[in-house]
Amino acid sequence: MRAKWAVMGLVKISTVTPLSPDSGDDTATMYIVRRWDEIYPWMRFFARNCLPPPYDVSVAPPRPDLCNVFDAAKMCISPLTIICTRSEEGRHMLRSSVSVQHFIAQLWILVGNIKGDVLPGDPGTTNDGLVPMIRTSFALTNYVCVSETEDPDKITLPLSNYIHAAGGVKPVVDTLLKYIRRITRDATAVAEPRSWTACDPSVKQLHLYTVGLNYSFQFLQTISRQDASCRAQLIRRGSIRTVVDAITQISPRILVQANKELDFHPDMGLAERQNVLWSGYSYIASAIRDADDGVSGVCQAIDAGLLQTLAKAVVCPAHANSRDHPPRGRMGDIELLFLLATFFIYHRVVGSIFRHWFLVQNAPMEKREIRDQGLGIALELVLTSTADAMKHRNVEPINFHEYRCSGPGCSMRTSKFVNKKRRCSGCLISIYCSEKCQRTAWRNGHKKWCPVLRCTVGPWGSRDIRTSLQVIAGFETSSISRMAKDVETRVREAQQQFPEFSDKLVLMLDMTVYPPKSHVLPVHKLERFPGEDPIWPEIADEIRQRSDSPPKGYMFSVVKVHLGNSSFTLFSPSTALHMAFEGQYFPNHEAYDSADEDGIDDWKTLNDEGMDYYSDSSDDKCHDV
Repeated sequence: MRAKWAVMGLVKISTVTPLSPDSGDDTATMYIVRRWDEIYPWMRFFARNCLPPPYDVSVAPPRPDLCNVFDAAKMCISPLTIICTRSEEGRHMLRSSVSVQHFIAQLWILVGNIKGDVLPGDPGTTNDGLVPMIRTSFALTNYVCVSETEDPDKITLPLSNYIHAAGGVKPVVDTLLKYIRRITRDATAVAEPRSWTACDPSVKQLHLYTVGLNYSFQFLQTISRQDASCRAQLIRRGSIRTVVDAITQISPRILVQANKELDFHPDMGLAERQNVLWSGYSYIASAIRDADDGVSGVCQAIDAGLLQTLAKAVVCPAHANSRDHPPRGRMGDIELLFLLATFFIYHRVVGSIFRHWFLVQNAPMEKREIRDQGLGIALELVLTSTADAMKHRNVEPINFHEYRCSGPGCSMRTSKFVNKKRRCSGCLISIYCSEKCQRTAWRNGHKKWCPVLRCTVGPWGSRDIRTSLQVIAGFETSSISRMAKDVETRVREAQQQFPEFSDKLVLMLDMTVYPPKSHVLPVHKLERFPGEDPIWPEIADEIRQRSDSPPKGYMFSVVKVHLGNSSFTLFSPSTALHMAFEGQYFPNHEAYDSADEDGIDDWKTLNDEGMDYYSDSSDDKCHDV
């Protein structure tokens, strides 16, 4: 019992609300750090005997007679919060000790599994409750455990140690998202402040929860960046949706211009309150940018209402210390908006935009008082791009190559195919209702355009790219038309820079940035593109002969797109679709002229050149290669 009262006394003396990890050491904190080897075993003793198991909190503690759960939680968690908040030496200990990280991870899982905000033994002397306070303090403690130290001479344990201690990737992800949702709930439940001053209890509570969310988002971003399995599991479990929901709910509470004294307070000011938003935006951006499937992340963000949330943020003025000089690697709201816009070329994203388009338009920009002019202009540009995306998606015929047979003169839709749908394994675009249509198409020009079409879907044959060729082509055409003068200038510069390749120049439209940028390069200098293939001069000649407005000064255009952490250079979708399927998918009442059955030699040539065909197992099933 003496150990219990000794630890409780230290906690009583040192208990403070955790505000920042930059506070200096005090006497009590220094004592805890120096006597850690004596205090820590007792903390583990009380956790093992007086707290329920982390993964089944319904089980009673082994020794409830020693201490109630409320006091045991305070003795086990408060010293960690104190040294993490006040002591650099304590923070280093959390980063470098296997045993301490295992202890923290187990406590973190335990608190995450507690239902309700009251622990057994809680005297009820405060209005805040211990559990909400622990959740917010754990955000900083966990972030310190997995963050990298700035001192290269100090050891930092790998993230895998913490994940193993917590029971694996899934418990870590589920518990973290559970913490974020509960902290958000606690923040929105705070009573409206009577006076927006630093001394108001409600303002203090809001600040506490805001700091907790800020470090939760940073913890989220850290584990997502350091571990690929965590990053993928987070997106699958809806982390982007959770972050957007948190920002949406907490923004009206923190983006409040109260008075000059509070708005410019060093700890509770408006700029500091905005940090939680920047942390959330930074995680969303990094999750999309680093993911294998960034399209799913963008759809998740739009479906969660991110565009509406950003549209409401224009009423809050930008602060120079947060907007003009952001920390390295951080992405703010404008940068996130522009990142989202680079994915508007994908069919799935446009579908998400369409579902939320009318919600955004119900609050037009001119009806709001726009105090953040930069965000207002960026939002207007991006919303214009959403309208363009929906327009390109609805151009008739819509995705004709996915829903109709590619056989010349055959108008049969895939829903009416008698046999199994057959997709060309060479280009991955053309589909056929029968072997007869395959043969006819191969001899009527598909033999030449098959490798060209293959270059429009990237080396992986991504389904997202394949089903979005119509939208990509629309953006490509409109962007090149809008940048006509800039393209002419770049062609002249490239002809001067590469005089020996002046007849082999290619226009590259970079859609991985927003607004798109144009570059003119020799074909062999394009990344991830078969520039040495001898077919391109022949294709360029045919484009000039058949096109109504042939390229001026370059052979053809290519488009650079990205799906997250991977980017691809695609042959011009607008050119490829027009040249390969010209007159094929438009109203045509001519009789279907099938090929002669005796032309079997050309069909054998098809297999000799590797253009094998395979059948889909159902009418609506598509294969990725």
